[in-house]
Amino acid sequence: MLPPSSRPYSSKKGNTDEGRNRSTHPLTASFVAGTGNVAVKQQDAQLRAVADELSHRLKNLVTVVQSIARQTMHESATMDEFEARFSGRLGAFGRSLDLLIANNWRGADLDELVCRELTPFGVLDRAQISVKGPAVGLNAEAARNISLTLHELATNACKYGALAVPEGKVAVHWEIANGAGERRFRMVWRESGGPMVTEPTRSGFGRRVIQLLTAQALSGEVTHEFLPGGVRWTLDTPAASVISANSEHSSAPKGLRSKRNERNRHVG
Repeated sequence: MLPPSSRPYSSKKGNTDEGRNRSTHPLTASFVAGTGNVAVKQQDAQLRAVADELSHRLKNLVTVVQSIARQTMHESATMDEFEARFSGRLGAFGRSLDLLIANNWRGADLDELVCRELTPFGVLDRAQISVKGPAVGLNAEAARNISLTLHELATNACKYGALAVPEGKVAVHWEIANGAGERRFRMVWRESGGPMVTEPTRSGFGRRVIQLLTAQALSGEVTHEFLPGGVRWTLDTPAASVISANSEHSSAPKGLRSKRNERNRHVG
């Protein structure tokens, strides 16, 4: 048996030092906990911001739908008439939302919007509509208003204008042009080959959308002409009022074109 002075050193103090080296230092643990709290707070703030933005957008959407329903009800003589008009307008509004949501609200492609809005009228298989224009990513306000305008124009064309007869044609084109110190967005709907049209004496919600509401919403000017050869509608507005700031097309250098930067085709 070894004398006490010769025994290996294994006091409690030594074991405590070794355990302390293996454990997390109190300052390190405090730092890690603090960092975790900051990350959680940042995540909570981001979630609150997303929730607030979603709430704001939903309220705006509800307001728009209520306005469409109220205006449609005022001009409808029967419930069947209201249902037909309201469902058509709500569908047009919904298609613009589909494009915005699919692109994470960065913008809605105008060419795609035109095609989607005209599909319900059954004109795609007859190649009655030609579409031409540069790639444009519309902001939410422009997408909503232009979609409703296209719906109203196509509705009227199917009832009274170029789309009411097989030989009728509609040309839809747009451009971004340099104006007096600013870029301008111009869009034209032009009918030809249809029956003779006359300016209606009654002004309903659809006509207000075509002639007034879209121009007001986009800070632009609209002309709606009932010419001997067919209806012509023109929108002229600052490009900044229409193009989405987050669109992939909004910052492309002039002259730089991709495969989708110019379209010239017949729908269908």
